[in-house]
Amino acid sequence: MSEENKKQWKETGGFAEDTDVAQVVCKEEDLEEWDEEADNAGLSRSRYLYKLIQEARAYREHGLLRAEGDQARIQELQEEVKELEHRIEEKESESSTAISFDPDTLRDHLSGNYQELDEILRSIVESGVMDEALRQPVENQLYFLAARNEVEYERGWGWKLSDSDSRGDD
Repeated sequence: MSEENKKQWKETGGFAEDTDVAQVVCKEEDLEEWDEEADNAGLSRSRYLYKLIQEARAYREHGLLRAEGDQARIQELQEEVKELEHRIEEKESESSTAISFDPDTLRDHLSGNYQELDEILRSIVESGVMDEALRQPVENQLYFLAARNEVEYERGWGWKLSDSDSRGDD
């Protein structure tokens, strides 16, 4: 477009002095689709395309639109999610089923005489050593069951099986 045509175009179109024409060559179907989208957005085709270009630039500048890196990043995040899920599963199984304590604790409850396992366990439990090891997993399970309406808690009374417990083993 000649300089004279540009000047006339700006004047008749009511465009600012610092605007210019950018031509886009595309398929007719694309043009029709853009026109429809522009109409739906209440914009001219020019304004609609301008906004799309600016939006794409913003995505690109902020790293959201890098075709070559997107798949690698998605894969990386999926692996991270799997790892975190695995760690959560380990922690849940640790806290609800695995109880561990220092071997010295066991040695403290043994003597030079033979003892039945029941006697050893009773001695350990009575000493209170296992209170902290048992308290958290038991409390976690109680709250889990309460969330499923299988048990209820009442201050001053404690815990009980819920009346609505659907297990049916009363």
